[in-house]
Amino acid sequence: MKRLKRILSTIPVALIIFSNNVFATGATLGTQEVTTATQNLQRVITSLAIPLGSVIIFASIVITALKMIFNSNNPNKRSESIGSLAWITAGGVLLGLSLVLAGIILNVATNGTGQML
Repeated sequence: MKRLKRILSTIPVALIIFSNNVFATGATLGTQEVTTATQNLQRVITSLAIPLGSVIIFASIVITALKMIFNSNNPNKRSESIGSLAWITAGGVLLGLSLVLAGIILNVATNGTGQML
């Protein structure tokens, strides 16, 4: 019974994967739509990701600093909080790299002209 259920559940997946149907209307995107979509995406990235990431990194540094102050007499806990600074730095670097990568992808996708390749 389990084998029959597996076979029956994989048939629709296989049909979807191997079908050549395209569910598009045939309408093409114009330069204006691509430009507007690219500008909207850039605006969302710069207006949300940068401030939100900055606030999170700042809050993490403040919390870590408070932990270091409160655990100043305990060397083990203090070293743990110092180690968390490396994770905060890695998070900041990852945020910066993701923003750079998003900019590169948008630039390559539009070839710097506003038209999709």
